[in-house]
Amino acid sequence: MRELWWRLTDRFASVREQAEHAIFDRKLALHGAAAVRIGTGLAVLGMLVSNFSSRQLLAGPASVWADPARAVSSFPELALLRDVSPDIVTLVYSLTMLAALAFVLGWHTRLATVLTLVGFIAIVGQNPVVGGQGDNLIRLTLLWLLLVQTASVWSLDAWRKARAARRRRPWDPEEVVPEWLSTSLHNLGLVGLGIQTVLVYMSAGLDKVSQDAWQHGNALYYTMQLPEYRPFPWLSDLLSGSTVLLAVVTYAVLLVQLFFGPLLVNRHTRALVLTLAVVVNLLFAVVFAVPWSSLSIIAVTCLFVSTATFEALDGWLRDLLAPVGDWLVERGYDVADGLDALRYRLFFPVVDWVRDRLPSR
Repeated sequence: MRELWWRLTDRFASVREQAEHAIFDRKLALHGAAAVRIGTGLAVLGMLVSNFSSRQLLAGPASVWADPARAVSSFPELALLRDVSPDIVTLVYSLTMLAALAFVLGWHTRLATVLTLVGFIAIVGQNPVVGGQGDNLIRLTLLWLLLVQTASVWSLDAWRKARAARRRRPWDPEEVVPEWLSTSLHNLGLVGLGIQTVLVYMSAGLDKVSQDAWQHGNALYYTMQLPEYRPFPWLSDLLSGSTVLLAVVTYAVLLVQLFFGPLLVNRHTRALVLTLAVVVNLLFAVVFAVPWSSLSIIAVTCLFVSTATFEALDGWLRDLLAPVGDWLVERGYDVADGLDALRYRLFFPVVDWVRDRLPSR
């Protein structure tokens, strides 16, 4: 018995040591964090741009039709844009779009994350009628990303840091905490975001299997008959008219959502479930006209893609786009040469002519 106790104690100490090394030694999944940043930012930016023309109806003075829903809600976030002028709504809306764009590009990423989160809550939280689960996922994701280093790769901040290193200039990052604390917060944020993603998938799956429509396999059929979920009627009719396709998609959705967490344990099953998750969400984005909600789910799903896969994809894209980049550089030089020629042949002669015509003192 004592020997078993010592074995368990040694095993626990070994696991604790490995966990400490994983949390404090180095930042994990930097490429995955960058993919989450880009995908979530694009979802926020796309949602705001596509609803810009109806911003006053969504969150401005014209949203008085949502007052009954606001009256029964206890969330304090609903008052952030309450009773403000249309100009203030437009200003906040525009600043949030700019912040989301900076968030996608990774420019002053930490500040952009905060502004995107606050602006998104101010706009979407103002109208509880039109909010959905995708909006809640975006808000929670942005909250976790406050802890995560999302701009270490694929960002303008990373490019600025690399340029400063090449020029041997001191780099002034936006970090104000020690490296060990920054690393631990980053890794803990990844753990929290990962657990949240698994719970989102599993809760969605459990909710589906508890409904009669999903148990009988006709939930997707009924949904595709609703006018608001038929952006392409011919595609909806094609899927709803085939019992085989409906069965395949139904089982794929339930497999992904119910077993997302367990299938992540093995490398081969992880590749399968991640591929199915992306395909299913892309299908929902097109068939049900929910592109931004689907994109937000795909973004957090990318967190579980391995760094080796992202690096291989990065190298492949760089090789593929290298000719395009070289062509753009050459055209840039051509434009610069043309501007120089224009300056020497037109601007300077005009300046000299004007000087000759001016009276001398």
